[in-house]
Amino acid sequence: MRRYSIQTKIVLPFLLLFAVVAVVLSLVSIEIFAWKYSEQFIRETEGWLDTVIETGYFNEEDYEKLKRAYSVEIMIFGSDYTLNASTLDALSNVESDWTHLADKMRLREVKPYLEKPDGTSITRDVTINGKPYKVFYMPLELGRFFCFLRPLDAIAEAKRTLTWYMLSISVLVTGLVALISHLIGRNLTNPIKVLVDSTARVATGNLDEPCKIKTNDEIGDLAAAFNQMTEDLKQSRDKLIQAERLATAGKMSASFAHEIRNPLSSMRMLAQMLMQKPEMSPEISAEKHQQSLRYILEEIERIDVIVKGLMDFARPTALNLVKQPIAPTLQTVLALMEANLSHHQIDLVLDVLPETPEIEFDSDKLKQAFMNVVLNAMEAMPQGGVLKVSTIIDENKSVGIKVADTGIGIRKEDLVHLFEPFFTGKTRGTGLGLANVKRILEGHGGRVDIESVLGEGTEVSLWLPL
Repeated sequence: MRRYSIQTKIVLPFLLLFAVVAVVLSLVSIEIFAWKYSEQFIRETEGWLDTVIETGYFNEEDYEKLKRAYSVEIMIFGSDYTLNASTLDALSNVESDWTHLADKMRLREVKPYLEKPDGTSITRDVTINGKPYKVFYMPLELGRFFCFLRPLDAIAEAKRTLTWYMLSISVLVTGLVALISHLIGRNLTNPIKVLVDSTARVATGNLDEPCKIKTNDEIGDLAAAFNQMTEDLKQSRDKLIQAERLATAGKMSASFAHEIRNPLSSMRMLAQMLMQKPEMSPEISAEKHQQSLRYILEEIERIDVIVKGLMDFARPTALNLVKQPIAPTLQTVLALMEANLSHHQIDLVLDVLPETPEIEFDSDKLKQAFMNVVLNAMEAMPQGGVLKVSTIIDENKSVGIKVADTGIGIRKEDLVHLFEPFFTGKTRGTGLGLANVKRILEGHGGRVDIESVLGEGTEVSLWLPL
């Protein structure tokens, strides 16, 4: 369905309505003028005929005088419709035939009215020699017809002149109405456009720039209400962000405390054992002292890994975006992992497009995310399997990196928690790997999709916008 602007909806109906009214009024005015002019024409001619009757100018020698005096033509027809006299200089061959001429002069049509006059003038419009006339009929003795032909050129010319005047005025006034309607429509729609732009700006998350409408009408009131709504929304958003930050901090703190509690408990127990005096604990040999120290160091290293992962997750992502093809970055990571994959008896299948559009991304960050996904896939295949890496371009103008394994899969109830910090289904690991992968992809304006079937394998898709 075609979309019309408000200005068009305001201007077009009024313009069409006025154009129709202007044309109709012009036609009606022209017809009224022609009717009035014709009435005046008939009354004037009837006055001339009365004068002719009173003066008795019905002799053939007087016809030329009447023609010169009134600029008319005189024609006399006999009772058998033959032409007895005429002031017309020449007639065409067809019109000179008395039968055809009588039909053109409509004598048979007016004869009954002449035989039984009712006091009104008998007139008809005819065309002789291609020229229009209005004919006034009078009966003569012996059944003859007196025809007084007055040219209609003046009426036709006046009608044409009036038509051009009326059409010109209609066009001029229609243009003036269109201009005024355009100015009125623009005055109404410009503030609405500003309000629509502000709405679109707010929809993108920009709540800092208010809507600048300074009219003192309903649109101004709407803009003021919109600005107040935007300000309230901004405050609500800030409060929500603060609440989310506090909730995230609390959740991460609880997860962090849970993760480091076990290593700290082990270290505490080992430290207490080492603090005992050798003579009181002869069973603790030097070798056991060394073993306890190694356990303490391992637990400290584990805590260090947890803290480092948490710091990487919490650190703001500063991307070094460079426009480049994606295939070399993937091949670099896979080349580093080749020996490890072979050691775990994992076959690598590549389905990378030879040519993909260059996109902007941080190669180091993408390597980190891609390596995390590959390591997760390796850990999901402890007995070996197949790892398939492919690239695709979808209809949403995104480049996708798909990593599919034939591992143990993920339980359906765990899929919704995969990107939560410290959530992991493995016996070892911090649970921050996929959370960091999601953070990196979203920093590029992309996303991460995961599909898995328990016992069959998992497919992870990394999407980057073109």
